[in-house]
Amino acid sequence: MDIINLNPILIGLLVLLVTLTRYGFERMVSHALKLIPIERTSVQLFVKGLILIVFNIAVLALFGLLKGELFAFTEPKKGMIIVAIGLGLGITTALLSLLAIKAGFGSGYNSLASVSSLDKRITLATFMLLAGSIEDIFFIGFAQNSLTPSLGWGAMISYLVLFIVYHYANVISGIETKKEFFGILPIRLIVALLLSLSFYLTKTLVYGFIVHNLIDTLSYLAVLYAVNLPQKQITPS
Repeated sequence: MDIINLNPILIGLLVLLVTLTRYGFERMVSHALKLIPIERTSVQLFVKGLILIVFNIAVLALFGLLKGELFAFTEPKKGMIIVAIGLGLGITTALLSLLAIKAGFGSGYNSLASVSSLDKRITLATFMLLAGSIEDIFFIGFAQNSLTPSLGWGAMISYLVLFIVYHYANVISGIETKKEFFGILPIRLIVALLLSLSFYLTKTLVYGFIVHNLIDTLSYLAVLYAVNLPQKQITPS
């Protein structure tokens, strides 16, 4: 099925339906992995990421969107500018994460201090290698890509709305609190906008992958650094 040749209203309905299907599939995978005797949550996170990437690629193939140019280094000049902006955003996000934890926010991250070094390495590898592919292949490569021929730049807005609503489901399921969700919403929006704009300008997912992986990796390293500081250094005055 070539989704971009369908009626725009039908495309929108299909995007919503497949997004709901992905959410259900993601929850099912999470529950299934908890039933498997895998002691390390970091391994579960890595395996879940791989499964979701396979699901994302299958969706692209099913709807006629799995094409080589999605993963090609096209428009290198624009791509390098996007990566440079992403690096700056990643450093800023990491510093903000560090300052927030030092100020006493994000107490839920304190458990990372007792996580084994192997778990930290596996989690770091997940962010470095899989973070972008887990989300961007679906939300941009499928959702935004499907809507672009009929909506143009409006597909970017549709992607942002879909992305935020999808992540708000974390609040409904108890993964995040409302305070946590709205606290990081501005950063999520800025990052999502950069990733969306990257695809709109270059027609490839590659630069978005690099930026997404970079931002998540730097943020994770900042959190690890913050929670491992001596307690007197992270306690607000």
